[in-house]
Amino acid sequence: MDKYAKAFVKSSLIYLGIGTIMGVCMVLSPDIRFTLTQVHVHILLLGFMAMMIYGVGYHILPRFMGRPVYSHRLGNIQVWLANITLIGLSISWITEASQGGVWHLSAILFGIGQGVAIFLFIFNLWKSMVPQTTE
Repeated sequence: MDKYAKAFVKSSLIYLGIGTIMGVCMVLSPDIRFTLTQVHVHILLLGFMAMMIYGVGYHILPRFMGRPVYSHRLGNIQVWLANITLIGLSISWITEASQGGVWHLSAILFGIGQGVAIFLFIFNLWKSMVPQTTE
């Protein structure tokens, strides 16, 4: 398994644990429920689900096509970008709930970073599946 595919699977499992702990905390302390709801959802959807799909997708899909991943470099960049922006987005939302202001702008920027990470995955796998031409 490529290093970045394994990194996605490992980070996915970490986000599952974080999301579970957040969920339990939200049930035990209803005062924080509304502050953490969107963070909880995004930790589980972008952190657990999407990163598991990235890791498994990078590992399996190119093998099904009988080709290597188009760019290992893009895979490595995507691991860092996806993790940094998800953590930044989560922190921005938590801080925005208590302080507002500039934290909304940082949430927007980190959200755009997540979008870029998603499109890196789409591009990298799409190019991996394009039939190779023989000259």
